[in-house]
Amino acid sequence: MASSPVLGSLADAYARANPRSHELYKRQQEVVPLGITHSTRLFEPFPLFIRACRGARKWDVDGHEYLDYWLGHGSFLLGHAHPVVNEAIAAQLPDGMHAGGETEIGLRWAELVRDLVPAAESVRFTSSGGEATQLALRVARAYTGRTKAIKFRHHFHGWHDAVAPGVYPPWEVPMAPGIAPGALADTIVLPGNEIGAVRAALAGGDVALVILEPGGGFSDTVPTDFGYLAELRQLTREAGAILIFDEVVTGFRYAVGGVQELTGVTPDLATLGKVVGGGLPAGALVGRAEVMAVLDTTGDRGRDRRERIPQYGTWNAMPVVAAAGVAALGLIADGEPTRIANERADQLRDGLNEVFAAAGLAAVAYGRSSIWKTYLGERPRLLDGDLSAAAADGERLAQGWGALGEPLRQALLLEGVDVMRTQGFTSAVHTEAEIDATVEAFARAIARLRAAGLLGER
Repeated sequence: MASSPVLGSLADAYARANPRSHELYKRQQEVVPLGITHSTRLFEPFPLFIRACRGARKWDVDGHEYLDYWLGHGSFLLGHAHPVVNEAIAAQLPDGMHAGGETEIGLRWAELVRDLVPAAESVRFTSSGGEATQLALRVARAYTGRTKAIKFRHHFHGWHDAVAPGVYPPWEVPMAPGIAPGALADTIVLPGNEIGAVRAALAGGDVALVILEPGGGFSDTVPTDFGYLAELRQLTREAGAILIFDEVVTGFRYAVGGVQELTGVTPDLATLGKVVGGGLPAGALVGRAEVMAVLDTTGDRGRDRRERIPQYGTWNAMPVVAAAGVAALGLIADGEPTRIANERADQLRDGLNEVFAAAGLAAVAYGRSSIWKTYLGERPRLLDGDLSAAAADGERLAQGWGALGEPLRQALLLEGVDVMRTQGFTSAVHTEAEIDATVEAFARAIARLRAAGLLGER
């Protein structure tokens, strides 16, 4: 999309450029609460309506083309509409989308996950990452016979009740109303990267599980120290608690086997989503066979009724999703897509930090994989492994660009780049030239913010 001078506010310029999206938004408000289908897509003055996505690009209903860094909320490590994945889906469709039974393609999918993910001695599929984390909590509690769960500030594990506190401050208040207090009674929220707090909480011997995003809270926005992961592994093993890595976002991105492969820290259970299904709705719970055995039957009707977890879900391992998952993981297995996506993110972070420095702007681009973030402010020490002010740094990083987040995205959209708020994902199909173009678009977007009076002069 061609650059143009700021006329009025950035929001006005955005609105003038996207009349069809505005029209559709008004229609959608009449049938969908708030006019959006996912809370992350809330955007002023109205969200963008997308017509098509291919490779590293997307097109909106007003005919504008964008370099895309949403990538289906991180699902498309291989880029949008990858031909091999599309062909696998198309080949399955004539034989049906749902078998109402077990399938060979579903078995192949499970075997691929087992082969690629260190913790995956056993695999159970779900329809989403959030469902996988819900099942993980139930499995851990059934296996240990305990009920208490430790989670961490800023860490998001889906919108189900037990993990609803600790997402936003005040930490004890769940992220949404409508949750019965009893559902939260056994959830303990702790600050991240503070091993002493975990040690104290585990001392009572009544904790069933510790769950965290191993890359960092809010999809790596607040980084987790990798040394801390090793300490968690030791402490939970000593306490008889189950360690759960929520790798819904980080799976296949840090390494093919996720953060657990990169760090060598293997959890008892791990949850997967997004990439695991080739971009179609899917999730998986994987883990030690001994722990996952609570999903098995023994033939003892009394035991199975009291101790076995029956797991339902109409769409679990449906063949068309399994076909997409097998195709995607087959391409990812050799590590090359992950390597390329991570290199592109490194290139983008380096370029953005050069732009911020040239603009005299206190801001930073950061991240440790193909998940990249930006923050407006002086570089927090946490990003360099200094945990001396981890809690305060986490609070700062969680704010991102604050009130300037939406104007930044408006400016970037006017420059032909779509980011997920002030951050995003790279894919294996983003080219070096496209990353360079994105860096240049950021420079022009910052100029737009300054022209609009939203950033101070250099």
